[in-house]
Amino acid sequence: MRKAEKRLKRHQRRLSRKFKKGAKPQSKNYHKQKKRLGKAHLKVQRQRKDWVIKLARCVVASHDVVVYEDLQVKNLVKNHHLAKSIHDASWSQFTQWLDYYGKVWDKAVVSVPPQYTTQDCSNCGHRVVKTLSTRTHSCPKCGFESDRDQNAALNILKKGLSILGMEWQNSTFGQKGTASKEGTLGERCTAALEGQPDEVSALAEPRTRIPCL
Repeated sequence: MRKAEKRLKRHQRRLSRKFKKGAKPQSKNYHKQKKRLGKAHLKVQRQRKDWVIKLARCVVASHDVVVYEDLQVKNLVKNHHLAKSIHDASWSQFTQWLDYYGKVWDKAVVSVPPQYTTQDCSNCGHRVVKTLSTRTHSCPKCGFESDRDQNAALNILKKGLSILGMEWQNSTFGQKGTASKEGTLGERCTAALEGQPDEVSALAEPRTRIPCL
């Protein structure tokens, strides 16, 4: 969207110049330009969808468990400074494709409530209130310090594993446990987990670009 803004603005200006107030119907050049503007918007829409599909496919294919926050996008975009970036990230569409590929490959894709995932300490559980500008988590109780997003990702991962009936272990050798059929707090689990996972992934707060893990 950011890269295509100049092109979209140029087409919109040309369309405005060709508009004649009170003229019915408008000229043929106006309708031609209207189609060009529509094609420019369609290209951006397809680029965004293509990126989301490829990213979701990459994440699900490379992990046995994927846990993400069930964010309410309509509430997030109330911040007008971030609304454009949030919409452009297509978080809702991204999570839909995560669920789809989870069903296709029989992977565990779980959504968890987003409440206090950023505030709670992933080490001891103490709640540390932060503003959006605070990018480092520092717990006054246990002294644990971490990046804000990494701390939130660990909290999201722990919630997801508890839904699946698995025990959290702070190691690189995966998690041990058995998967439950469904969550107890209204979370959505798209596929049952079979066996022990090799890798585990958690997606925290949405950004303009989400790196492929």
